[in-house]
Amino acid sequence: MLVTRSQIGDELAFLELLTLHGPHLLLFTRKMMQTSPHLVEDLVQEIWLAIYKGLPGLLDAGKFRPWAFRIARDRIYREYRRRKITLEPLEESQVEALRDGGGDTTAVDPEEVHRGLNTISPEHRELLMLHFFEQLTYEEIAGVTGCTLGTVRSRIHYAKRALRIALERKIP
Repeated sequence: MLVTRSQIGDELAFLELLTLHGPHLLLFTRKMMQTSPHLVEDLVQEIWLAIYKGLPGLLDAGKFRPWAFRIARDRIYREYRRRKITLEPLEESQVEALRDGGGDTTAVDPEEVHRGLNTISPEHRELLMLHFFEQLTYEEIAGVTGCTLGTVRSRIHYAKRALRIALERKIP
């Protein structure tokens, strides 16, 4: 309802959308950028401006969350390119190490999880954030990332293993 009201120009509804989804987009952007809070805040403002401008074109109001995260992702990756932050593709040796990883499922401190997330690749971090923190479905994540459903499933599997390995190293 908030999305539909925002689409027809109800600024209070848009403010409610911002209040409801703003913290989630801020956390996602902060984790993906890992840079100064000032830059993250500027980027989040750009993301919300893009959402505001694009909102009239959103055909399915029920898809607002994945659509908003797609805009955020696009802006973050644009910032990576602008700042010449290179995303190194995973090397085959890294993938092999993930394949050989153990299956221990002991409880982990949330602070450790956040530290571990900071050490894994942005591609893995992005998927784990969208799935576990934002609780998007695999289908929604596929829409956000532009990947096929099978690719999302595979990448989340390897992302969980990468995080497990990072946590086993006891990141300071």
